[in-house]
Amino acid sequence: MSWKHGVIISLGLLLSSPLSAQPAVEWEQFIESAGVAVVLDQANDLIEQEIRNLEKAPLGFTAQQLTTIRDQFRRQLGSQQLKRDIVSRLQRDYSPQQLEALQAVLASSKLQQLQSLQLQLDDAQVRRAVRSYRLKIMEKEPNQQRLLLLTTLDQQLQQSALETELKVELRKQLLATVSHLKASESFSESMLETQLQDYRATVEGEISQNALFAYLYLLKRTPSSTVRDLVTALDQPAFDAFMALCLEAVQDSFRDARERIQDEVQLAGN
Repeated sequence: MSWKHGVIISLGLLLSSPLSAQPAVEWEQFIESAGVAVVLDQANDLIEQEIRNLEKAPLGFTAQQLTTIRDQFRRQLGSQQLKRDIVSRLQRDYSPQQLEALQAVLASSKLQQLQSLQLQLDDAQVRRAVRSYRLKIMEKEPNQQRLLLLTTLDQQLQQSALETELKVELRKQLLATVSHLKASESFSESMLETQLQDYRATVEGEISQNALFAYLYLLKRTPSSTVRDLVTALDQPAFDAFMALCLEAVQDSFRDARERIQDEVQLAGN
């Protein structure tokens, strides 16, 4: 899952930095601490998966065409470019007052404790333990109040929502590119969304379910009161605004790339 690699960083330097004209490197640290970077870090692997799917499809793409599409996707929509696009959006639209409030949220000891637990998911043995725990939980009815609380936590962190958007936008990009190259057709954004409505629902459900069972395992010894405190700590307008701008920046990056398809993919179609 995207958020499983949550990174703990020291915010001491950030807290003491001027709130105006934050350097890009400091914005990148905020993105890291908020759990956004670990979602974006999937982008290159997801692009590779989509290209492999395209390679298996009976669409007649040559190896050179696939390489060109892959390179264009990585250049425009790879993890580093998406991060740069988000930093530009935050520098433009996020206020010093919001930034000051965000720093307080990201400095929460409870959030850092959760990130420490998420780091455990880097271990293959822990991931196997999560799968076994999931099977065990499914054999009996889990506590519904606990499930609701952890679902609320996942929604408040907003990492699952960002991962869903990343995967759906990438699939839209692939569909738009293939349609242009093979049929010289252009789909509107609304048409792409309609075409991928079922895919979005499937991806959203899978990501949310994976997150929920991971939280059930990682937080099984954490009192519900502590989880509620974390949900409350995250329920801040500055955090919501930060995540909203990150999401919008990712969406705009893909939309801008789709608007350039006619010019950008001509080589791939030759």
